[in-house]
Amino acid sequence: MTTYFCMRHGLTEWNRECRIQGDSDIELCDEGRDMARKWGRSLAGEGFDCILTSALSRARETGALVNEVLGLPMFEDERLGEQDWGEWTGLTKDDLKSMRKEVGKQEYKGFGFRPEGGESRDEVLCRACDALIDFAAEHPGQSVLVVTHNGVLRCLAHALSGSEFLPGDPVEYLPYRLHRIECIENELALGELNMEL
Repeated sequence: MTTYFCMRHGLTEWNRECRIQGDSDIELCDEGRDMARKWGRSLAGEGFDCILTSALSRARETGALVNEVLGLPMFEDERLGEQDWGEWTGLTKDDLKSMRKEVGKQEYKGFGFRPEGGESRDEVLCRACDALIDFAAEHPGQSVLVVTHNGVLRCLAHALSGSEFLPGDPVEYLPYRLHRIECIENELALGELNMEL
């Protein structure tokens, strides 16, 4: 069994502006770097064997800053990158509110949610699951810290909880927490959501 402890990257300027980053390569802001260093101190001694990150700089930098304390082998996989939001990339939450009808129509597609010109949640889920299953095959029995993105974590949390990812689905996922996922014989299972960092 390979055990994953999954977390979101630190804060960026676009996060502070409530702006959709999607797969744009936005780096951490100073506050995000401070968050990552703090997480490194709090995760010291937790027994991780390695760190796996998305290939986007905000995730890679978070992993590297955490690793200043942990000193572990690091790996990256682009399949753990954030959802491609297509034409909606760069929009703010207020912009989306003004597009309520179009956004709502997509929300009620659950895992079929797809921003105009982007990828679906289902596609995000499939590539993220493939990345974790493939990594587990190469690192059996290890405890792995994963630094990825909000959209990836939400897809995993909903799918592994048996949710259809529809509005009102009662999956309590919080972004700045650790989420434990186990890989046993090429199958992913939810261990625990929202563990304290």
